[in-house]
Amino acid sequence: MSSQGRSVFLRQATGLVRDFAMIDAVILAIGAMIGPTWVPIFAGEWSLFPGVSIPASLLLIGLFALVNGIYYVFITAVMPRSGGGSYVPLSRLIHPVLGMGMSTILVVAFLLDMGFIANITFVSGISPPLATFAAITKNSGLASLASSLASQSWAFALGTVMIILIGLIAIGGNRFIKMANKIAFLVGTIGMLLIIGVLATTSQPQFQTAFDNFAGAGTYQNITATAHAAGFNTNVNWLNPTLLSLPLSFFAIAGYSFNTYYGGEIRKVSKTMSVAVVGSIFFTGAFFSAIAALAQNALGNDFITSASYLASAGKWPLGPAPYVNTFVAMINSNPIINAIIILSFIAWGYMLIINYYFISSRHFLAWSFDRSVPSFFGSVNDRLHSPVVSLVVCGIIGWIALIFYVFLPAPIGAVNLTFFFIIAFLLDGLAGIALWRKPSLLNSAPGFVQRKVGGIPVISILGIYSILFMGYLLYESLQNPAAIGAFGWATLIPTVGAFIIGAGSYLGMRAYYKRRSLDITLAFKEIPPE
Repeated sequence: MSSQGRSVFLRQATGLVRDFAMIDAVILAIGAMIGPTWVPIFAGEWSLFPGVSIPASLLLIGLFALVNGIYYVFITAVMPRSGGGSYVPLSRLIHPVLGMGMSTILVVAFLLDMGFIANITFVSGISPPLATFAAITKNSGLASLASSLASQSWAFALGTVMIILIGLIAIGGNRFIKMANKIAFLVGTIGMLLIIGVLATTSQPQFQTAFDNFAGAGTYQNITATAHAAGFNTNVNWLNPTLLSLPLSFFAIAGYSFNTYYGGEIRKVSKTMSVAVVGSIFFTGAFFSAIAALAQNALGNDFITSASYLASAGKWPLGPAPYVNTFVAMINSNPIINAIIILSFIAWGYMLIINYYFISSRHFLAWSFDRSVPSFFGSVNDRLHSPVVSLVVCGIIGWIALIFYVFLPAPIGAVNLTFFFIIAFLLDGLAGIALWRKPSLLNSAPGFVQRKVGGIPVISILGIYSILFMGYLLYESLQNPAAIGAFGWATLIPTVGAFIIGAGSYLGMRAYYKRRSLDITLAFKEIPPE
């Protein structure tokens, strides 16, 4: 499409290529779901919802998420482009201001979380089990290393190295990303299987002995006694706490829809997206359910919930945090197994950050392609087929977030990323609803997208469900600040600010190009070229 003979799009092709086969998309989807965050998420559920059944919670939220994931399969089939999921569908089917505003909230959430993950990968995923193993083996060198990993200077240095190295892989192009992803996925999966194996072959009496050998005779019983004396008791009614835990469980599997945002680089996108969404939910849910069930059996349900409660209340008496990976290190003294488990946390941390680089940079590219942000964000290296400028910008923003998380945790910690993500996803379903009044676009979509129930397009029904699902998560999160964290001014202002920046960028660029006789609003009347 052109305005007075000039193309409204930045150029006639993005410069990206459809490099990602089904296995690559599935690995990226799983990598977006399994990260170092599952460790504190499990601890949070055990402490906040006494009696919770994490496997049942994951099953329920997995079923709800599966329907939501099917919506993303449908909308991606309609608009299989980079920046899909929120920006492209909302900007074309609702309004460019909404598309820019909501997608900017999402990108800010991704880049803030990049800094957070680069920090906790070493502080929470590596340091506690390493300190535990060092104490058991009486290795002063490892103990010193574990202590260093938890320090500010080391956390910042290692987090910086992690962001830079992963950024270089992203800049290297899809060939390097696919290779690194497969290695990380293999190491991460082996590590998860080893955790399952250690827990499955350990009885509760065996763990109690190992724990008392580590912490001192009688400490195991003292942990539960101290928690009970403080008013903590396991609820025999598992259903209510399980239902209350659903929003927290959602964030253990929240990456199932991330493939949508780089649909322009996936081969056979409709089929691949279907397998990636369903496969990632089942894969992750199965792993997490097995670990949770085996941990409660091997460690003792009363103990693990009491330990998690004491840690959340600031009353945990030991140095290493009471996480599953910490306790696995107490049970198992094999250095090779422990080393692989530790490496697996780095691998899953990598998988999250590469997703954040990938998705955020593709949003910058999609924005610039529509001329909603300055054109230099849309430059793509001809040889590498990667948006180098956008990737560098994403890395810098993620690194600045790391600085805050390490050195200024008080102000950045008050910014609740849970609400950032929920709000960013909240209105995605509007695009599916709007297709109801776009018969020409709906009729040109793949056959399965055109299906109707009672005269209503299935994709519109799924869009309504998506909004209701995210609305439920938002409501439950607001109702349970102890579980998710408070939604205060520190979160509200950046969220609204991100929307204003995105919407303002579009409005500003529209005015800029209007003075140069180019109407960029015409770009939003058609699906962008590949």
